[in-house]
Formats: sequence, structure tokens, C-alpha cells
Amino acid sequence: MINIKDSVIRGAEISELNKFKHDRSKFLNASEAGTCIRKQWYSKHTPEAGEPQSWGYARRGTHMEKYVIEKLKLANVPLLVGDADEQFSLQDEKRRISGTPDDVIVYDDEWHCLEIKSIDPRTNRGYLPKEAHVTQLQICMALVNEVHTPDRIGGLLVYIDASNYDDITQHVVQADDTILDKMAKRAKKVLNTKDVASLDREGKRAGGKECQTMCPFKDACGVAPEDASSRKRANRGSNIDKAAIRYMDIKDQTEALKAEQDSLKEDIKNELHSRQVTKGVVGNIEISLAIAKGRASLDKKAVKAAGIDLSPFEKVSAPSERLTVK
Repeated sequence: MINIKDSVIRGAEISELNKFKHDRSKFLNASEAGTCIRKQWYSKHTPEAGEPQSWGYARRGTHMEKYVIEKLKLANVPLLVGDADEQFSLQDEKRRISGTPDDVIVYDDEWHCLEIKSIDPRTNRGYLPKEAHVTQLQICMALVNEVHTPDRIGGLLVYIDASNYDDITQHVVQADDTILDKMAKRAKKVLNTKDVASLDREGKRAGGKECQTMCPFKDACGVAPEDASSRKRANRGSNIDKAAIRYMDIKDQTEALKAEQDSLKEDIKNELHSRQVTKGVVGNIEISLAIAKGRASLDKKAVKAAGIDLSPFEKVSAPSERLTVK
């Protein structure tokens, strides 16, 4: 009997073979510009190092883009392209940056670059728009502006609920005239760096969420994946659903604050190093930097190699509960 799933996925792969008319490995692409720089490096230089990926969510996004563009066209919204299957790719050869706007709404001398994103119904709307999506749209706006030179250009970042096509929100994004020059420096790092070890683990520095959930190169990068576990889905609106959603809200805020704190900590350390001092006072805040003594630890491998059995001296603590919410 025919396997429908395999056939659909194979058909999707065939339809995507010629999606991009330029070599994306030679450019910093707008859709990835806001992700970890190491992830970008691996995708350009050693894509084979990544784990096999499921492209189901990306295909869902492509479908939603087509849906929105098709309905805008039927509603007589003036679109520059108007056909989701004929998206135009733009490249800045000098800066080595590329982008593919979903479309552009054209009202006389005022243009609005569109970026359409599908979201899970459980998405916390308080964190929208995502910074990476804003960056992606600003890059596309700048590329459109350079090619077509409209009098004015703005951006509309549109989110559509994947479970309710009528649930659509939009965010106005202002143009950043410096975005291409800033991203040119990043493109140079990604494309010219020979050894990934010299690049910052940005995903880990930001809390590791990108490493754990979205990066196929976590093994190659040295970020250990989490163990998979069996899961049962709770009913929407149940007490545990409400508690878990609120827990994740607080967790996201805590992780964001911790990431900001860690980044500021590095900034302070770098400033002290640049001043060649270990202490300082800012207002009523005292700052000091010291070398902490390394902690002593037992080299169990060396002990085992020496033929010493420490098991009689091991002690097992009382069992305790461990809750993981992610």
C-alpha cells in the first residue's frame, strides 16, 4: 500500500529543489541573520555536520505565506509581486547579504515590506515581535530600498495563528538605514572564518534555548542535547495547562534577565581589563575582579586506572523529586 506521509514529504522536497535561484552558502541570509553565529557558520561551511531535520514547521510557514498573499491579492491590495510562488530574492553582492521578502505593498510613493510568520497557538504573544524576525524584515527592507529606491519604505511583520487563520496580528517595523553595513561585518565573520572555535557560542550565551530546540549542529558545537522522554498531552485549559503556561512565562523572563546579566557581566569584565584594573567604583556600586581558586575534584578515571576501588566508600542520598518544564 502507498505510504501517504512518505509520498507527501517526497513531493515537498521535489517542489523545493529550485526554490532559491542563488547559492545561499555564499551569503548571509536575512532569515538566519538573527540566529547564533556558530549555527550560521556550520550551515555555510559544514552543513553535513548537522543532525537530520524535519522541515514540517518551515513548510507550514510557507503555506501560511501563500495563504496570506493569495487573500491580499483577492482583496485588491496592491502588491509588487502578488504571487507567493514567484517570490523575488535580492542580493547585495558587495556586502554578501541576501533576503527574500514575502511581498511588498505599494501605495504610490509609500512601500511596505511584508514578512509573514506562522505561530503556534500556545505562543506567548507578549514576546512578539521576535527580535530575529525584526532583523530579518529590516534587512529585506534595506535590500528592497537599494534596488527599487521608493520615496518611503516601512515594514509590516505579520503573525498568523496556525490553528485559526482569522487570528492575524501585525507589527509596524521601522527601517534601519545602518542594518546592511552592520550585517556586512557579521557576514564577513560567518563566511571568512576558517575555524568555528574563534566564534562566540551566541546561542549558549543567550541561555541555550536555541541550542536545545532549534540547532541541528549542537553535537558538532559541543552543546549536549537533552534526553528525550515520553510525553502525554494535557487538556487545554486544565489546571496543569494554566500552571505550566505561567511557569514558562516566568521561566522565559528569568532566562532573558539571566542572559542580559551574563552579557553585562562580560561587558564589565572587558572594561576592567581594558583599564588594566581589578577594582572600581561607579556611584555607590563597588566592582572588583579576582581570580577564584580552582575547586579540587577527584579524577575517577585515574583512580580506576590505578586499580583503586572506591565503591565501598560511596554513599547514596535519599531520593527526591525533580520537575522539568520546557
